[in-house]
Amino acid sequence: MSLAELGEIVGLSRSEISKLESGSRRVRADHLVVLARALKVAPEDLMDKEAVRELIGESVPSRPGGASLTVVQVRRQNGTIRMQPEESSVSGDAPPQIANVAGAYAFYMPDTSMEPRVPVGALLYVHPLLPPRAGDLAVITVGNDAPVLASIERHSNALVAIIGPAAAPIDLNDPAVGQAARVAGMWFP
Repeated sequence: MSLAELGEIVGLSRSEISKLESGSRRVRADHLVVLARALKVAPEDLMDKEAVRELIGESVPSRPGGASLTVVQVRRQNGTIRMQPEESSVSGDAPPQIANVAGAYAFYMPDTSMEPRVPVGALLYVHPLLPPRAGDLAVITVGNDAPVLASIERHSNALVAIIGPAAAPIDLNDPAVGQAARVAGMWFP
């Protein structure tokens, strides 16, 4: 795999990959996670175990604990991150903030190529009962379309959802917006 191909997969430029490889740029935990996932290896295969433990911390659990939670599939389509609830979903453990919330779910960020920028592989927890605020990430449903990930911003007196670089902002008070659920937390594997 070339540096350009790897960079495209993980959302980094060829030169950034080269600097990480040569050691002229320090590897961060989010780099380690996305590179290991892209190369289909454990993080310890890329660096020695002590360096990995120092980067991600000794006390990082293998997965969050709590009640059962649905983890839905997502895809980037036409510049937006769309939930694919009809596709196979798996069950995972819920963190305390959504452990007993009906309808709560989670999804893994598929890539980092466009806005909103969240490290690839991050697990985002969606709380369907919390309305989004300016500065939040949220999952919104517009009309009969699949739910999409959006950044919430304040424009004048209205909260708007930004769902991709080419899409116009969507006023959350628009009657076409069926649901807007706040991303209540993230977990970085």
